[in-house]
Amino acid sequence: MALTRKELGREIRLLMRASRSATLSTGLAIADAWPYGSLVTVALDADACPLLLLSGLSDHTRNLDEDNRASLLFTRPTRHRNPQRSPRVTILGRIQPTDRPAHARRFLDMHPEAEMYAGFGDFNFYRMSIERAHWVGGFAKAQWLRGIDVVAHSAAAKALAKSAADICEHMNTDHADAVALYAQALLKRRGAGWRMIGVDPDGADLQRAGRFARLDFPETVSDAGQVRDVLVALAAKARDF
Repeated sequence: MALTRKELGREIRLLMRASRSATLSTGLAIADAWPYGSLVTVALDADACPLLLLSGLSDHTRNLDEDNRASLLFTRPTRHRNPQRSPRVTILGRIQPTDRPAHARRFLDMHPEAEMYAGFGDFNFYRMSIERAHWVGGFAKAQWLRGIDVVAHSAAAKALAKSAADICEHMNTDHADAVALYAQALLKRRGAGWRMIGVDPDGADLQRAGRFARLDFPETVSDAGQVRDVLVALAAKARDF
């Protein structure tokens, strides 16, 4: 059964939110705008718009200074013999500098190693606004979507952006056992000391000693109350494993 646009938009967000890197394609400014691809680290805002930390000395940043249109290719690792059976999505949009502290904090939560150079004068944070997306769900399964079909609902994204830090602090301080259960029982990750470092309408991000894990919610939520209900239900599910 074919997915609706709303369902497909969520599938795309889940794929993107599970990724910490993507292939950035820009037009090479020094070579007549020839397509230029580079690997970049990525974090996602609450609404699923990509956030990047780029050096002004890099080719892709110089390219964006000339033309801020770009694409990001997100892929999911696969063990299939034919890699084309693996789902992937190409996001098209415009990448612009951002000085919002929340964007910087979100990126650094997902890439703590970047703290050592984020303050250098030639580095700046950027945000991509999503205008279109090309989804490939497997071999010969492709579909174009509008950006509005991909991003999380604005009100929900804003609500979760405001409460995410408090939710994470509460979970890590008062319910560390539940966070451990999410990682170990539901996500089959090893080790103790897992912490929740982010919450958005589609799920939560967990981290332990430089290792990351994505906990998808069964359905998209819109406020802190719904997050609480989902986390309680997931903890109960984990205890039954």
